[in-house]
Amino acid sequence: MRNPYQRKTASNAQNGTTSAKDQYIQFIQTIVSQTKLYALYDEGWALCSTPSGQQTLAIWQSKGLAQLLIKDQWEHYQVQDVALEAFIEEILPYIRKHKTHLSINLTPEGQNILVSGEKFILDLKTYLYQLYLKQPSLFENNRLPLPRKIRLNNKWLD
Repeated sequence: MRNPYQRKTASNAQNGTTSAKDQYIQFIQTIVSQTKLYALYDEGWALCSTPSGQQTLAIWQSKGLAQLLIKDQWEHYQVQDVALEAFIEEILPYIRKHKTHLSINLTPEGQNILVSGEKFILDLKTYLYQLYLKQPSLFENNRLPLPRKIRLNNKWLD
């Protein structure tokens, strides 16, 4: 059931038709184009949980969105930019191993997009592959990680 007291974010209120799927696709496109994403850090990454108690790692596509959450239990946290390649090689394997979800673009009102680490890495790899077919020059000089180097096999997680 939808909370009638929960406000819509400014971007959703303006066009009213942005679906969670569209926001998710836009998130992936944004972090790939800027080759980084943002998270909160203070002797560990900022974690939150779903209503069912599932742990999630909060990540954002912009520094400004992340700064909105530096309050209450996260008041001592700092916004950290995370290189896309480091996120893929270091953080996502941990997320996948521990079956943690990602909380994408969490707002102060508690709105976000929840996605499993498994789904996120698959969707990211698919997007990078499509981009590679259209614009291989973007992958020169290691600006973007090559999709073929992103492993989906779980054997190395054990």
